[in-house]
Amino acid sequence: MTQAKLPGSSARAGVARLSPIERFLRPGSDRLATGAVVVSYVLLVLLGVTTSSIGIDHLRQDPSQPLGLQFGEANSIRSDEYNAYSPIALSVIATGGAPTLSLLGAQADVVHRFTSGGFFESFVFFDGTLLRTAAFVPDAMVFAAHWWLPSLVLFLALPRWITALGGKRHLGYLAAGLIFLAPASAWWSLMPVALISYTVAGCYLMIKAHDLLDRRKNLPAAAAALFGGILIAGLPSFYTPWSLLLGVPVLLASVIHVLTRPTPWRQRWLSVAGTGAVAAVFGVGMLLENRAGLTALLTTVYPGSRRSTGEAQDVELLFGAPLLGVMQDDVPPLFLNQSELGTAYTSSFCVVVILLAGARFVIHRRDVAATATILVSGFVALLWASANWGAIGELVPLLNRVTPIRAAQVVGVLGVIGLVLLISRLVEANRLRPALVSGIVVGAVTAYAGSRLQANYLPDLSLTGIVVGSLATGACAFLVVRYGDRRWVTAVVLLLALIPVYRANPVLVGLGDLRDSQTATELRDAGDQARREGDVWVSNSGSFDTVMLANGVPTLSGLQRSGPDKEVWRALDPENTSEEAWNRGGGYISFSWKSDGPAEITTNGFDVTYVSIDPCELANALPAVAVIASATELDLPCLEAKSRLQWAGNSVFLYSVDG
Repeated sequence: MTQAKLPGSSARAGVARLSPIERFLRPGSDRLATGAVVVSYVLLVLLGVTTSSIGIDHLRQDPSQPLGLQFGEANSIRSDEYNAYSPIALSVIATGGAPTLSLLGAQADVVHRFTSGGFFESFVFFDGTLLRTAAFVPDAMVFAAHWWLPSLVLFLALPRWITALGGKRHLGYLAAGLIFLAPASAWWSLMPVALISYTVAGCYLMIKAHDLLDRRKNLPAAAAALFGGILIAGLPSFYTPWSLLLGVPVLLASVIHVLTRPTPWRQRWLSVAGTGAVAAVFGVGMLLENRAGLTALLTTVYPGSRRSTGEAQDVELLFGAPLLGVMQDDVPPLFLNQSELGTAYTSSFCVVVILLAGARFVIHRRDVAATATILVSGFVALLWASANWGAIGELVPLLNRVTPIRAAQVVGVLGVIGLVLLISRLVEANRLRPALVSGIVVGAVTAYAGSRLQANYLPDLSLTGIVVGSLATGACAFLVVRYGDRRWVTAVVLLLALIPVYRANPVLVGLGDLRDSQTATELRDAGDQARREGDVWVSNSGSFDTVMLANGVPTLSGLQRSGPDKEVWRALDPENTSEEAWNRGGGYISFSWKSDGPAEITTNGFDVTYVSIDPCELANALPAVAVIASATELDLPCLEAKSRLQWAGNSVFLYSVDG
């Protein structure tokens, strides 16, 4: 007697007989894409390759003889990256603990996602904890692993999160690629990627916890909720205006998605409550561990006391992203810099409006709310950057922390995510008309934005560039709507998106002079000794401050990232007469020397505090100051010549303070 085969059993048997390689390459599987992402990450880490600008000339011992390999030119506009973010990471690598930020600054762990040893922050800022593996892994590899980690997480998590919300996996890769390749990411050193990737990963794990509970896999579900909660707990860290603007909509959409599933209420609420409880415990714990630094930041003159309102931005600052490739030719814009002009693909909202107005979707009623949350959040953020809200805008929580121009730069991230969720649900038939309208409208909007860019900010942008870029952008909109189900469309669109940014950043192999030069080596040894003895160095050279920080030398000059340590500042300003100048966060402290008279403390009005002071008076006010580094020779009774180093092609004279 023969047993009848069940329907589909032959197909399943065929799949089961496939070799691992055949299963890996099977059409419809995303294993190939996942494998490519992971292999790319591993190769970049092993080779120590990044797109950091720390190889810029003034961060070289001898700019005429730079160490290591760099392809392309570093751009001075990325000063926060090469003066702050990357040197802080290198400082953690050098010290094995907290970075050696200015003694005048308050605790800055939340602002830069590093840990000073607190229990909760060691987990929440896991990427900062990763830097401590330099104790047994080469520094260049650890730096590269830290540099590319948000991008790895984005490309692994966002496609799966999109799929979980009912989207198509390959369109998730399209969204990840457009976020990664956006001019906002290129000119802000991948900051938008870092600000959304971990939240997306945490939200996906929360959804996964629900799915596992539904399959009665309680232990894996608990693990998913635990790790998801830790990832979500870091949402208010780093650059908070962008992290809230991008992260909160993703989190709300994920919670709504889980709570509207057709599963028993207990499983839905357990997954949300479990993940939320972990996020609350670790998030609140992390904030309490950093309350001193946060209090200092929130009470600063800049940026802590700043409140914003919605304000209409120029159309080119919203829709000009596809035409910004001319900035790669070292063409500085007029009035604004490259970072200020760099935006995400806001034109995605044009396509969203057209689809909502005239396309047909296959979507279950319970799936509407999650997608609508992304879209509504995106349109509110877009309205914040395209309409004048007046005084009422300053009363809107969360948004009043985001300046309109900053909202304009990244709101396209939400537009792209919302668009791929809609495209995934388009009815296959009747796509031609919305595709044509989308292509025409997006092309026309891009052309208009390009003409405004040429007239106001980028006079070197040619008419040919505007026409070709607009046609290409319109063609992408047409292809995504008409043939979004085809994987080749994702590849074509991402290749075209690469054109405006592929030369925006240098490719750096290793760590350049900040780690490999003789000056860096001597400073690393000096830093070890200074940390043991509780000594502090101070210089009148910003570039030398950076190499000191990168090699773990405790400093007085340099970075004040989370507001001031008011008690230390009062040693220099006992009467608080200059508090408006030094009560600032997210910035720099620049020293200069004078021979007599009281200290003079001034500011540029934003993020730099200038201190002009007699080095001997400085040493008397702050006995921890042990070494004065000067770009010029000094002859003062309290100083004893120590040695001379070279940096940025110039001599730096070191003096020890004579007790």
